[in-house]
Amino acid sequence: MPPSLVERLDAIEDLPTIPHTMQAVLSSLDSVSASAARLEGIIKEDPVLTAKVLKVANSAAYGAGTEISSLSRAIVTVGFDEVRNIVIGLSLSGLFCDDLGFDEFNAVDIWLHSIAVATCAKMIAQEVDGLDPEEIFTAAMLHDIGRILFCLYFPDELRDVLATVHNDNISLNEAEEQYGLAHSEIGAYLAYRWQLGGFMVNVIRYHHHPLKAGEYTAAAAAINLADAISIQLQIGWTGLGPSPKVKVAKVLGLDSDKIKQIARAFNAEKEQIVSGWSSVIST
Repeated sequence: MPPSLVERLDAIEDLPTIPHTMQAVLSSLDSVSASAARLEGIIKEDPVLTAKVLKVANSAAYGAGTEISSLSRAIVTVGFDEVRNIVIGLSLSGLFCDDLGFDEFNAVDIWLHSIAVATCAKMIAQEVDGLDPEEIFTAAMLHDIGRILFCLYFPDELRDVLATVHNDNISLNEAEEQYGLAHSEIGAYLAYRWQLGGFMVNVIRYHHHPLKAGEYTAAAAAINLADAISIQLQIGWTGLGPSPKVKVAKVLGLDSDKIKQIARAFNAEKEQIVSGWSSVIST
């Protein structure tokens, strides 16, 4: 990360802190003693979050088939990991849902995109040896948080970046890098400030350049591929300018047939993802 960018980020006094519930979920579930009762207890501390978790769990996105009226039933019916992921998604999206000040960026669309990428990346991770699907889900939820911070804290520079995208017909990522303000670096900085560990920091940093991610290459590649699939399927925010192609199939050990199979399975869930999450993100 350019030293000048670090200095500018360090100088921001109101940089968001990690959501309390997300921190509690991540720290408690790192422990071998993680339990459904502990997860339920964390969620219950926030009545608004509890209501939103139940709303998402009852949506078509999770296809419970029967009404879920309690957190304990949600954990049993939908699954421990799925409820955990719902909590992380809601905790993060609750940070920024206001007007970002740019017609090109809408917070709800960015979070819908992040949820879509997280869902798809988890599906990819389930097919790749050595990747933890839940860890990948969390990293994917965070992969574009730098875009929102860019809007909020560097609006003048972002206007220059957007002008470059339109005038030079290059991708948004390429234009950001020309100005030394890549959203991936900003997101990685926030993950570092939140003490999320080297995995999260580096996967966020390299999700557009997974082949540079060293030991985290496969994880970054899974999110890169999920990002491309989600944009192709037009879920949430879909980018600006031409999208550079990164060849990650070989890194992941997936052939074209397997990737198409994952994309079809994900596409089948597209409408449920959007309908299940849209209302709770925007409230």
